[in-house]
Amino acid sequence: MSSRAKKAKENKKTEPVKRVKPVRPPGKPPEAMVTSRHGTEFVTRQGRGYSMGELSGAGLSRNLAFNWGLRLDPRRRSVVDGNVLSLKSWNSHPGVTKKTEGVAKEIEEEVEKVGRGVKKGAVRVEKEAQKVEHEVREEAVRAEKAVRRKPKPKKKKKS
Repeated sequence: MSSRAKKAKENKKTEPVKRVKPVRPPGKPPEAMVTSRHGTEFVTRQGRGYSMGELSGAGLSRNLAFNWGLRLDPRRRSVVDGNVLSLKSWNSHPGVTKKTEGVAKEIEEEVEKVGRGVKKGAVRVEKEAQKVEHEVREEAVRAEKAVRRKPKPKKKKKS
């Protein structure tokens, strides 16, 4: 067998790696904002789209941004920190995290309720045990007193 055939056979054995497709965040994507100068003032206005530097700063690729419907401005070279932050916050899936946080809170509350119930049950059992123990002690004391008291012999009547 030639070396090419061996390599081809080895390549067939390895399974292809399944890619996980990133989920588009819910809601509308944020608009890109740019700062422009009008005379001596700086004005913030809506831009045509995000620059590649802003996308890479937010950890998004060009293709992913295009597929998600983000507007791109290939002419822009500036990186506005506010745009990077808005992209990061939009990409953090706030709807999904709220759901998972809600589920986690519900689980914690349920655990607390069960814990409280167990504590209450344990307290009840402990109180019952104390009552039974007290009753047993009282019964033992009564039995001791009964043993200590010897009945006096009855006197016979003289007839």
